[in-house]
Amino acid sequence: MPLLDTRVPAVVLRIDRNPFHHGTLGAVRSLGRAGVEVHVVADTAGSPVHRSRFVHRAHTPPPDASPDAVRAVLQQVAGRIGRPAVLVPMDDASAIAAARTRDGLAASYLLPELPGALAERVADKAELAAVCAAADVPHPLTLIPDSAARAAA
Repeated sequence: MPLLDTRVPAVVLRIDRNPFHHGTLGAVRSLGRAGVEVHVVADTAGSPVHRSRFVHRAHTPPPDASPDAVRAVLQQVAGRIGRPAVLVPMDDASAIAAARTRDGLAASYLLPELPGALAERVADKAELAAVCAAADVPHPLTLIPDSAARAAA
């Protein structure tokens, strides 16, 4: 079996309103070039993603990052697609929302099971460094300021 089943569509989810999120464009281009049908759930106005020839369809993002709002939008998108899709969260808020709504989305999306609050732990960059260190995974030096003033310096 090939590493990438191009018969399965991908739904790229980005809740962060950053129009120049390069990871989203990179994912869309990589998946699209491989022959995957790519749907985007993100605010793409003014973004290079908006004009990408690899976007099969852009869908309106949720009004906020609440699990209920994300689940409702993703269920609508799944209904439009009409077959199971791989959900690709592109930012921390999307990954957390996908993890928290996994049970309600499992019938329509191919989602991994995550242990505990892994999405939240990875979103916390100090915690991510600790997880990497505990697993003996190399990671960049992570410095955690002890005050707002030190962070601003």
